Amino acid sequence: MNYFITLIFLLLSSSANAISHNDMIWFGILVFMCIYALAKKRVHGSDLKVLGILLFVYLAYVVLRDFLVTGLSFEYLQSDLIFPFKYIVLSFIYCVILRDKAPENIVNVIVHLTVVSFFFYFLQLVGFADTIYNFSESLGLPHANTIPGYTNFIIFTFTKDLHDIRNSGFVWEPGAFGCFLMIALLFHFFRNKFVFDKKAYILIIGVVTTLSTTNYLALIILLFLAYRYRVPKLNLYVLLMIPVFIILVIAIPFLGDKIANIYLDDMKSLENLKKIAKYHRDDQIPLNRFASMVYLWDTLGPNLILGLSNKYDEYINKVYNLNISNGIFDFFAKFGVFGFLFLLYDYVKYCAIYLAKNEYIVYCVLILLVISFGEPILFLPLILLFLFLPTLAKPDENPASKFDLPIIE
Repeated sequence: MNYFITLIFLLLSSSANAISHNDMIWFGILVFMCIYALAKKRVHGSDLKVLGILLFVYLAYVVLRDFLVTGLSFEYLQSDLIFPFKYIVLSFIYCVILRDKAPENIVNVIVHLTVVSFFFYFLQLVGFADTIYNFSESLGLPHANTIPGYTNFIIFTFTKDLHDIRNSGFVWEPGAFGCFLMIALLFHFFRNKFVFDKKAYILIIGVVTTLSTTNYLALIILLFLAYRYRVPKLNLYVLLMIPVFIILVIAIPFLGDKIANIYLDDMKSLENLKKIAKYHRDDQIPLNRFASMVYLWDTLGPNLILGLSNKYDEYINKVYNLNISNGIFDFFAKFGVFGFLFLLYDYVKYCAIYLAKNEYIVYCVLILLVISFGEPILFLPLILLFLFLPTLAKPDENPASKFDLPIIE
């Protein structure tokens, strides 16, 4: 049952399929999980206290923000009030059901879904992309994605003419799939003390198939973290690896040149946004990472400190129908810098359970910043789990206790 619940949880988090985009199905799954948790006596009074305090702080925050700062219409506040009962409660009840087994089950299910993706990705590469697309479309499964050529059949996503040589897995886009893989890899390394086993290699290969620059950078940071964890003594090789890494990022066209080109293209897109809008008409205009950041900064300004609304896209899309892809600034626009720091604090608390040295924690923070800069993933239930993992899913023994340095409290 734990495996099945994890599978459903991840499919809901994927924001890619008929399950994740149907509110009735979402609500039905949430009710089922609540009933299961109560029937199995997994919910304790202390758990409800944690949830109650979090919901009270969140609701007070968005209500005061709306009345005292933003002054938006009630529909925006209504969306903010619905959000925690859909996303945060889902993360909470999943964490309550599985507790310290949650990370292990997430790793197992993502590994299996990644292996499945390899099969379809292989077919995609050898010339059966149209077959995959036609098969998926023939199923008639609904989804809310408006990108031309997008199709999904629950366990695999494919976007015709856009991601022909990239692996999207079960998530909505290759870069987002890579984010899920990176979180799973973090969970796996935390639990097995950074041992490169079969599961680790599957997840790493999965990241490679996404052809995502941000995920490649995050993977490099994670591999360096693995090296530092296994070789904690600071030596000459460690000092040499830092400038080598910088040189590689600059020298390798896929990394340095691509990042520079993306930035330049993004700035041109913003300058010509009015012209681009004429060609897209009713379609969304995709803004890349840097363009999304600059546009939100210019449009919302100080509102990014407290956030505008979970439904901020309707506010900024009164002129242009935009698709924001920068996850950090997307979260700023939804819940503000304060909301982001709160989530980051809980993320750090969980990482510190397994990593005693502050240096290692910094690498973990960099990994989250890199993957969320590229994709809007921070509001998904998979990431919101970190609000509860440090308190509800702590292992019985502290894995970091073998280190001399104290963990972060």
